Amino acid sequence: MKFDEPKTIEEDLELISMAMEMGIDPFPPKREKKRWGRMALASFMIVLVISWTSEFLMRFLE
Repeated sequence: MKFDEPKTIEEDLELISMAMEMGIDPFPPKREKKRWGRMALASFMIVLVISWTSEFLMRFLE
């Protein structure tokens, strides 16, 4: 089944009303941002950069 974007405001409002009748919230509340994902990515990047830097420096110290 292909879904076509509504071309008029009336079609858009009809889709919103159908979604609300089916129990779908068309405007859900925003989720809180979780800090642990950003911290995990940052710590991984720090370890990666330190690893690359130490590997690069070890080439010249031998």
